[in-house]
Amino acid sequence: MEGADRAREVRERQRGDWDAVAGGWQRHREKMSGPASAITERMVDALRPGPGDRVLDLACGVGDPAFTIAERVGPGGYVLGLDLSSEMVRAARVWAEEHGVGNAEFRDIPSELELGVEPESFDAATCRLGLMFVPDPVAALRELRKALVPGGRVAVATWGLPERNPNFSLPMQIISRHADLPTASDTPGLFALPTPEDLGATLEAAGFSGVEAVTFETPVVKAKNAESYWYGLTALAGPLVSTLAPLPEERRQKIRKDIVEAISERFPEGPVEMNGEVVVASGEKARP
Repeated sequence: MEGADRAREVRERQRGDWDAVAGGWQRHREKMSGPASAITERMVDALRPGPGDRVLDLACGVGDPAFTIAERVGPGGYVLGLDLSSEMVRAARVWAEEHGVGNAEFRDIPSELELGVEPESFDAATCRLGLMFVPDPVAALRELRKALVPGGRVAVATWGLPERNPNFSLPMQIISRHADLPTASDTPGLFALPTPEDLGATLEAAGFSGVEAVTFETPVVKAKNAESYWYGLTALAGPLVSTLAPLPEERRQKIRKDIVEAISERFPEGPVEMNGEVVVASGEKARP
């Protein structure tokens, strides 16, 4: 498959994955915001946005970290959230309207290479847990760099190594017994940029300077029992949901049974609590 065709296929898959779970993210916003807040805080600390800043948030989902950043930049600032998923964008718009957030706007885009913004029109940019899903991360970061003023900063987060993220790697291992999963060499995915070296080198290749990249551990899931964990997985984990959807019902039920049993063995008394590793990297668009 040619590069352009492959990239188009990847984007369409991602769009479908996240459209399918946008309702779950909207319903469980409060449940998700707790674990995600630590990641957002690390990114915001690296970004250092100030009052009046204009910030571009790629892969904005249902509005996090855009809403947190909107508070930081204040009414004189502006945040633009962009996402491939029109359903995610719709959910972000609904929340903004319901909560009177007037300095954040959300748009769906055809591609991470077509942002629809003027060059050098933003002071900072973010991409939280989205960069590893794009066909060409360096090209995506170059587009963010074009949108930044000289001296503008970027902060990006990705998931760390599979063995340090059992919330994802454990169910993926079980699903792989029953269905074919794409490998890291075939397509972007959860663990495409899992180390500081990988993510830092990607920012540098995109032209950012002063790059810093670190890992940290943070709580990522809490469920009252194994059945509740399975429910959350199928309501929120876009890439896994799209893998399960085309399977025969009998096979899906076997996967559910195996995952529930594995989680029950690991957390026999409940609750189900897992930490995960996140990589955060930041850099700057050099001044002339």
